[in-house]
Amino acid sequence: MEQSITSCFLQNNDVSKIKFYGGYFTLMTLVVLVWFLNPLLGLVCFLVLSAYHFGQSQFAKYSSISQYKAKSLYLTWGVAVTSGLCLFNNQEILNLGASTHDLSDTLPLFQADLFTWLFLISSSLFIVIILSIVPEVGLHLMLLECLIFGLIVLSLYVHFLLIGFSIYFATLHSWKVLGQEFQFLQKKIGSFNWYDFVVLLSPYTFISLLGLAVLLALSFYKIIPMSEPLIVFVTISALTLPHSVVMENFYKSTTVTENLKNYI
Repeated sequence: MEQSITSCFLQNNDVSKIKFYGGYFTLMTLVVLVWFLNPLLGLVCFLVLSAYHFGQSQFAKYSSISQYKAKSLYLTWGVAVTSGLCLFNNQEILNLGASTHDLSDTLPLFQADLFTWLFLISSSLFIVIILSIVPEVGLHLMLLECLIFGLIVLSLYVHFLLIGFSIYFATLHSWKVLGQEFQFLQKKIGSFNWYDFVVLLSPYTFISLLGLAVLLALSFYKIIPMSEPLIVFVTISALTLPHSVVMENFYKSTTVTENLKNYI
């Protein structure tokens, strides 16, 4: 997927591949440094960035609404989902942090009522904003979005942390973005099909999984002084920041937004 959005990024910006990948890996390095210097700050940045990115992928197709309303929608929807995940699985998160020496500094974030208030406020604001754009988008689509939101929250509530997040991330979010990417490439390349798409994604997927597996093995055999949960958090965070920057540009492209108008 990153290969296709990279092509879109390079097409819409006067940036060479060397500068692009240099900036990409610089952002990844910056994220890793933040996690090592201040894990709590690293986690907060990761949650906020993930929230915005989740909301953007969900509502980017509604290009007719104003930028102010769109970004407010991205953030409130994303914060509601991420805060709900943390709220409904609070004890599980606390147990994980308490049993992992290098994540203990992040525990204060989960020991207060922060996520309760975040969930209630962001959910309420999301409903207000989505009602305000009904005249621009249509009642049936907004009802569908509210239904999807409710089902996601219910899934996070009834499942354990890993299962609930995996269901959301692997189905609604990832599948939606993959579909958007495929639709964009199919419009650009008439003969493009799902087989081509899988071939395009495979090297990047393999490299990412192999890299994570190597890091987890090094942690398991005590070769590097990092716990497995911290490695997973740092790796996902390091991939999320540059990916979100590229996706921001991807969604701003007129060609992309026109293609996504009918994509649910």
